[in-house]
Amino acid sequence: MKKTTFSMKALAAAAMFGAGTLVSALPAVAQVSSLSEVLEAVRRDSNELSSANQQRLNEFRQAASEQEASMASLRSQLNAANSRGQSLANQVAATEAELGELRAEISELAGDFGQLHGQFREAAGQVMPVLRNSLASAQYTGRVEGLAEVAESQSLPVREELDRLPKSILLEMIAQSEVTSFEAPVQQIGPDGETQTMEVFRVGVFNAATVDGTRFVEMRNGDLIAYEKQPPGNYSSAMAALISAGEGEVVRAPIDPSKGTLFDTYGKLPNFNDRIEAGGTVGYVIIVMGIIGVLLGLFKLVSIILMTGAMRSTAKSKQAGKGNPLARVFGVYEAHRNDGVETLEMKLDEQILKESPKIERFNDIIKVFASVAPLLGLLGTVIGMIVTFTAITIYGAGDPQLMADGISQALMTTVMGLCAAIPLLLIHAICSAASRSASQLLDEQAAGLVAERAEREAAA
Repeated sequence: MKKTTFSMKALAAAAMFGAGTLVSALPAVAQVSSLSEVLEAVRRDSNELSSANQQRLNEFRQAASEQEASMASLRSQLNAANSRGQSLANQVAATEAELGELRAEISELAGDFGQLHGQFREAAGQVMPVLRNSLASAQYTGRVEGLAEVAESQSLPVREELDRLPKSILLEMIAQSEVTSFEAPVQQIGPDGETQTMEVFRVGVFNAATVDGTRFVEMRNGDLIAYEKQPPGNYSSAMAALISAGEGEVVRAPIDPSKGTLFDTYGKLPNFNDRIEAGGTVGYVIIVMGIIGVLLGLFKLVSIILMTGAMRSTAKSKQAGKGNPLARVFGVYEAHRNDGVETLEMKLDEQILKESPKIERFNDIIKVFASVAPLLGLLGTVIGMIVTFTAITIYGAGDPQLMADGISQALMTTVMGLCAAIPLLLIHAICSAASRSASQLLDEQAAGLVAERAEREAAA
């Protein structure tokens, strides 16, 4: 009883506290007239909250029901898909098994014909690379593709397909004896290296060139390609003569039995310009010096020959003048012919000494050029060996092409130095001999004049 009374008192106190809280929360204009109104307001709010909660609960239960229904639908679809996948897998397995049985049956029924197909594949594998790189394939297209189609087929070929192999081989044999022309696209033939359709002249399956005879072509991986470096001009001329030859005319023409390998290798051999470039800067210096020396030597040789001829004419006529050294010596004699013998001899010697540098002019320069040229060649050789050993140090000695530049420079500068020195030495020797002959002629004539003057004095 006491516990009940206490509980009622606590409940009343809580109600009064709640009512006080609600009263304090109401606006100042709202006035509560009695405790019953407060209780009524509390009940009304409680009912509103209960209605809202019930509505939310109903909405949640409805959404959960919809999700369960959707999940059940998806599960059924998944089960149906799994069933269909299993059915398809079973069908695939059954189809593969049936296909295996059919293949076994085909192999059993094919017998020797299946073995023949295998032999066809083996033979086609050996023939196709030859046909692909044959010049005749540029004219007779489609042979390689036809053989590859049969060789790669999983089904047994028919008779017409098997006949492609012997027909292709027979056509290749016939093409070896043909000398004909045809149109085909040629790569690297245009001004900028583009592909152009050109008329090509074919000599068997050995070599081919454009009809104008200017560019040789080769077959590479099934395409006609012009050689990057063409063979020398005599081959082009011979090919042009063959192209323009009439029926029954016999001409000489180039044939490459290696089907392009020899022409390609021969075209890559260095020409004159390549060898000059291999000499580098030292080589160009040797060439310039050699040209200057040869020009000076030729000029000197021509001038000394003309001078000697004029002096010999003067020696016969004994005429004084200024056209050549001997005429000038005669002029000195005429000017001092009345002097004493010793004075006359000294004057003539003086004039000869004046004429000697003119007679020997350029001889020393040519001699220096002839001596320096092989030294420059030796310098280029040393530089080339330095380049070679540098390449060996960096890249090793496994690839000879890496050392080719240095070795080419070393050898070419030596050759250039010798080629410049040999003609310069010959020219210097000839010019020196001609100069000595002219000087000797001056000495002879001067000695003759002195002797003649001495004889006259002795006679007087």
